Amino acid sequence: MDMHQSPMVELHNSFWRNDQVTVLFQSPIPLVVDGIFNQDPIQEINVPQQLVNINGFLQEQDIPATLHFLDDSDESMPNPPPSQERQRAMKMNNMANSSQLPAGIYAFGFHRPIESSFGVIRTSVISFLKIVPNSSMSGSGNGNGQDGSMDSFVVQIVQKLNTNLPDLNAKGTPITIAAPTWLTGGTPSTGGQGCPLTPPMPVTDSCSNWHFKLPHLSDDLKSKKGHGVTVFILDSFPERGVIARAARYAGDDNPLLAKVNESAKFDYSFMSGVEDVQEIGDTNGTFVGKDVYGRHYPIHLEDHGLFIAGIIHDLAPRAQIECVRVLDDLCVGDVQVIAQAINQIYFRTALSSGDLYGKPVVVNLSLVIPNDDEAQSQGVETAVGSPAGSPNNPWASLEQPLKSLTALGAMVVASAGNEGDQREISVQFRPPALYPAAFAYAPFSLDGIIPVGAVDASGNVTSYSCYPGDRGIATYGGETPPVVPPSPPYPTSGNPDVRPTDMMRGIYTSVEYPPLSLDPPAQYYSAPNDHAWAYWVGTSFATPVVASLAARVLELQAGGVSGGSAQQAIMNAASDTALWDRLDPGVTGSGTANGNMLLAVQHCLRKDRDEKDHEDEDEAVNVVVNVNEFNT
Repeated sequence: MDMHQSPMVELHNSFWRNDQVTVLFQSPIPLVVDGIFNQDPIQEINVPQQLVNINGFLQEQDIPATLHFLDDSDESMPNPPPSQERQRAMKMNNMANSSQLPAGIYAFGFHRPIESSFGVIRTSVISFLKIVPNSSMSGSGNGNGQDGSMDSFVVQIVQKLNTNLPDLNAKGTPITIAAPTWLTGGTPSTGGQGCPLTPPMPVTDSCSNWHFKLPHLSDDLKSKKGHGVTVFILDSFPERGVIARAARYAGDDNPLLAKVNESAKFDYSFMSGVEDVQEIGDTNGTFVGKDVYGRHYPIHLEDHGLFIAGIIHDLAPRAQIECVRVLDDLCVGDVQVIAQAINQIYFRTALSSGDLYGKPVVVNLSLVIPNDDEAQSQGVETAVGSPAGSPNNPWASLEQPLKSLTALGAMVVASAGNEGDQREISVQFRPPALYPAAFAYAPFSLDGIIPVGAVDASGNVTSYSCYPGDRGIATYGGETPPVVPPSPPYPTSGNPDVRPTDMMRGIYTSVEYPPLSLDPPAQYYSAPNDHAWAYWVGTSFATPVVASLAARVLELQAGGVSGGSAQQAIMNAASDTALWDRLDPGVTGSGTANGNMLLAVQHCLRKDRDEKDHEDEDEAVNVVVNVNEFNT
């Protein structure tokens, strides 16, 4: 397929949905009491009435638009029909029917009350609301905001609400903060958020079973496989039939894909195929892909989450993996869908009727959202309210769901990000971890969040990884490959020569691979075989290595062997050290810093063995293939 035959999307600053805003309401009443759902805070806030109040306020401020629920009504109604698995979970916690919250409205409770500028918060109701321009303004030339754009409406509404928070609260509208509905993986013209660093590339060697090993783990952790732990992967995934077909065709050439296909659960209820097409349109075709030269271009990346699932199953084969699709085929989504997915996990974990009540949970987030500088560059003030890090911050629509979940004991493992990549633009200093990984640090300082950076096969920090910080862990994520010629544009025939000397190998189901370069003739090409193995690189793929470690630690602690908190035990298990360079001396005190590292080695099992033998396999007769040995 010729990529240039389809419409190309011009790079633009896309940090949020331009048709929505997010408003957080607060209540001092707890949402869950002794494992039982409490309707009182929902009834006290009365979101439909608050929407009336907000629209009246916007009218007073001469903003020619109103806010509506995502179902396009002002009356409570359930979300679209859920999948069978989701119906089961909702029936257990009885949340959806008892609260009668409109679509796009999600309630989260806090184990410990939050102090805010407007009082104690025990329940937060996060509301994603649709912007509808007034019909009387539609033909006036500026009906989409003062500069003629829907983006302008987002900024106007957010800023008006946030600068009037005290008055709104005093008048009975308990708003904590207003914010845009952030995209995951916005693509600005000066660089970009998101992962991966390269297009996926087919593996053509003869190995049928690439396997990870964590050689420096303690003996008690080596024996653990994640039994009794549920690991959620919130990401992009191929359609279920595509995965099954690829597993069938690969057969014995990819036993890992067969195991993931048989054992993992897949949930498409938050983003179906139809919703994927709609999401791409609603986010203006925002994309995160990069070619082998580091230039952004729009490519299909739906196997991103499945590649991650393969790593987790390989390293924690007894964990129950739940693959939840929240990103579209371009690997882009928004916080509304992510908050909805986290909301379900929260109630399954928080309520005594939930199937995960009292059970260990890990959430893998190989995604990022815009940072403070990016928000401010688009006119959204990030220093709202006081003190710093209070609920009056524009990131609360993701921070508070994660806070409610980690307070229940869940571990959230998040990619630090790839913004250290200097191929497209020069970066003087290696950036710190991006959100949501950055919530581990001041002013948020959330416990239970582990940022993950990437090192190469030799344990050296990669050229692209953000700095995960002293509460984070680095592990193998691979390095961007050498390319001949080393710089674009490439001639209009053939393909650049790419040598994946230090890239991860993982499961991949698409029958086509994206073009290596965006230069003509940029074309998708067929897989050379049906073995369903691909090369890929990025902090996205380092993250599931640490998520697997978290699953092992939680299994160990559930067995009564505990060396302290789960988070500290995970940090202690990452016993090696990575030396981080290119750090901002004004932030770190010097240009370098040592950080925790988890040594991970990927090698080939020449003979398939039972999962219980995996930790001993390299001491047996299997031939080990080092990741630095590239098979031409």
